[in-house]
This record gives sequence, structure tokens and C-alpha cells, in this order.
Amino acid sequence: MKRLIALIISLCFYAVIAIPTSAQQFDYPSNKSKTYINEDEFYKEIKKDYKEFKDATYSVRRKLSYKEVPGAIMTFEKKTGGYMCQPKQQLSPAIHPERQVYFFASFVQTKDEEYWKYTAIDAETKRELEGGNSYHKYQNPYKK
Repeated sequence: MKRLIALIISLCFYAVIAIPTSAQQFDYPSNKSKTYINEDEFYKEIKKDYKEFKDATYSVRRKLSYKEVPGAIMTFEKKTGGYMCQPKQQLSPAIHPERQVYFFASFVQTKDEEYWKYTAIDAETKRELEGGNSYHKYQNPYKK
């Protein structure tokens, strides 16, 4: 009897998880069939809301689908030395994975400090969907 109940519960759980994304309701549905301006033109439009660091050591401007944002963040962190083996961040259930977004990231390193920031902006509504920043003191490992 316990096995039967456990089987029924697990099947119900599987049925809920297995709902295809086409049947789910999203606050931000897929817009992959629409065409938007390239990332450089979009950056010029939103320059008052987001600016890359002046004299940035490394910057990223990309138009991609929302499902690619965690990978873009991880790549940015790996290239700038900010990756600490943390797992990829989870996608928001309110945003369709195929939603087009602009991803901007910037990194600057001075003699004593390092600054990171990134943002993901919806291509259609031009609203920030997520973002983050970080700072820490830099200690040059080659300095004696």
C-alpha cells in the first residue's frame, strides 16, 4: 500500500514537472520570432540607465535568449577571475527560456581594486530582468 501511494505521488509530481513550456503561462512569453536592433545600437539607447565602466578591462554586449544568460554570466566571471565554482544561477519561471534579452557586462581592474557588473534587459519591454555587481580589493600575486 505504501509503495502504491509513493508511486501515485511520484507520478503526480512527474506530471506537474513534465508540463511543456508551450502550456505554461509566462509574464514574459517567447518573442524569438521578432526582430530587434543589434546590441551596440541598443546600448546607445540605454546608455543613461547602464554604462560600462570607464576604461573597462573587459566588456560584453550580446543579444541572446534568456536561457543562455546563466552561461553568459559564468563565462564573464571565468574570463575576469570572479568565478568561484558556484553553480549556474536558476532561470526565473516567469520568463520564457526563448525570450530575447540583451546581456551587458563590464569589468575593470585598477592597481588595488576590481569591479564587476552585469545586467540582462528584455529586448521588447526594455526592462531589466536581472543584474548584479561586485567589488573587492585586488592583491597582485606577482607583487613582492
